[in-house]
Amino acid sequence: MDGLSVMAVRVNANMTQAAFAEKLRVSPALISLVESGQRSVTKELQIKIALEFGAGPDVMQAIERARESKRLAL
Repeated sequence: MDGLSVMAVRVNANMTQAAFAEKLRVSPALISLVESGQRSVTKELQIKIALEFGAGPDVMQAIERARESKRLAL
C-alpha cells in the first residue's frame, strides 16, 4: 500500500484527512505526509485501515481508479 492507495480509501469514504486520521487514531499530519509520499505507509497503519475500511470491492475499485488516474496523468 502506498500514499495514493491511502488517499483512494479516504476519498472513497468521503472523508477529510482530519476525519480519516481521527477514525484511525493517528494525527492528521501523518495522513498528509503519507498521502504526499513524504512518509511510507507502516504495517500498523495498513492494519488500522484494513480493520476500519476492509478490502471490499468498493475499496479495491477506488484504489485501482486512483492508480489508473495517476498513470493517465504521466
